[in-house]
Amino acid sequence: MKSLGIDIGSSSIKVVEVQSTSKGFQVTQFMEHPLGISPGADQELEILEYLRDLSSLYDPSQTRFNFALPQNRVAIRNKFFPFNDRIKISKSLAFELEEDLPFSSDNAIFDAKIIRTVGSGAEVLACAAPKIHVQNLIQRAQDSNMDPFIISSEGTSFANVFERWNEAPPALTAPALGLEEEVRPVRQVTITLNIGHSRTLVCAFEGSSLIQVGSILWGGKNIADAIAKKYEIPYIEAIKELQTKAFILTNKQGATFDQVTFSDTIAKCVREMARDLQLAILEMKSEFNAQINSIHLTGGVSQIQNLGPFLTQVLEVPVNRVSVLDQIPNVNFERSAYHGAICGVALGLAIEGFKKPRNPPLNFLRGEFAKENHQLKMFWEKWGSTIKVATAALVVLFVYSSLRESFALSLADRTQEVLKSQAKTVAGLKGRAASENGIRKYIRDNKKRAADLKTLASVANMNSALDIAKKINDAAPPKSSITLDIQQMAIQDAQVTLQGYVNSPREMSLLQQALTNVSTDGQVKSGQSTLGALPGRTAFSFSFNVDRNVEKVTR
Repeated sequence: MKSLGIDIGSSSIKVVEVQSTSKGFQVTQFMEHPLGISPGADQELEILEYLRDLSSLYDPSQTRFNFALPQNRVAIRNKFFPFNDRIKISKSLAFELEEDLPFSSDNAIFDAKIIRTVGSGAEVLACAAPKIHVQNLIQRAQDSNMDPFIISSEGTSFANVFERWNEAPPALTAPALGLEEEVRPVRQVTITLNIGHSRTLVCAFEGSSLIQVGSILWGGKNIADAIAKKYEIPYIEAIKELQTKAFILTNKQGATFDQVTFSDTIAKCVREMARDLQLAILEMKSEFNAQINSIHLTGGVSQIQNLGPFLTQVLEVPVNRVSVLDQIPNVNFERSAYHGAICGVALGLAIEGFKKPRNPPLNFLRGEFAKENHQLKMFWEKWGSTIKVATAALVVLFVYSSLRESFALSLADRTQEVLKSQAKTVAGLKGRAASENGIRKYIRDNKKRAADLKTLASVANMNSALDIAKKINDAAPPKSSITLDIQQMAIQDAQVTLQGYVNSPREMSLLQQALTNVSTDGQVKSGQSTLGALPGRTAFSFSFNVDRNVEKVTR
């Protein structure tokens, strides 16, 4: 899957291509298309033609096209909510921003970016954009044969380059409640400026988290206008001078008059931006109790020689250039200072297309502009007829089930009537006894009675204990062979146990052999006798099974 970040500026279109891989993502390509900036140029036509050519290079099913509204068309406020549920925050945005917006909330689209969670609450960048601007950008994309995947804002997209966008927002524990008024902690803030052709993007970061975004209506165009006015040259020539020769002298010693004049012209114009930036810094210090540690410069105008040292002197804060490409590990094209300065917003937009639900992208494609699910549409076109037939079959099944239940209840009532009639005729049951339970009891009692009769029949011809004793006596050897003295005889079901005395082990063996004729399995087991020992006598204990002539009963 590829994600394209398309940054439509006032002087050029920047496009960054990011491709997902098994290990993350790679920045595979950067493109810039300059736009005509002369007074008579039709930029809108140029933009449409370039975007149409760009869309023809990519497969729409494998590409996400991401756009951003200019920051001056998006209202952003830092808010704290006493809850951190994204759905609740989204529902509360219109109410929370109602008094802060310079336009009607009824004509706005809202979204939020969670900065961090604090206990059960959340610090949030609440964003609102007029519907007309969102609609115009959607129309521009559709006219270019592109289906926008995300419409975000420049500031929040640009912040992806510096934030840990693939991680969930930081979670902090709630501060302990004290009796005295809490002193607000000092927040260590770094400001990043993206100075473009007509606007300067101001992003404030605490650590790696974006906490505020602003826009200053100042850019390279202002410097070009000043150069054109000072030297009375065409605007296009002034732009070329700015792009190729612009510098600010930090030390005028040894410089020529022309160099000093050129430097002062640019410096005077930059001071205008610095004054607006100082006001923005004062607002941040007041709102966040912030301490500004440093300022980073990006954007095409940041390439002006000695711009950083000059702003350091004016603002009394360290100001240095930063390359956005140095913040990204996997860049597959040749890096340059110029590319690293101008591709920040486009790169951040491309990253927006790969953000996960744990830290979702800011997206104004909501409400009436919500992205249509084309996969569902294609699925319906393919399987719609089958689903209709299945639905009709399901309705028929439900109707049949209802009728079947009605038939079953009718049959149950009829069965109940027949049961009562048969209970009265066959079993002689009347009144309450002629119920289903009464009939079951009648059947159960009669089955038990029949089983008892079968059991009695099976034991009618059973051999008694005396019969067994007679069989043992008949089977025993004659008195001339052994001297037998039986002390105990126990008969338990088919098992017989004999204990007694004989004169010798030989007689005991003869007796055991004789008893095998009585045993049903031909085995007589010899055990340990419990009788006391007698002089001249041998105690024995035999156990064996006999036939009691009991018939097997099947219930």
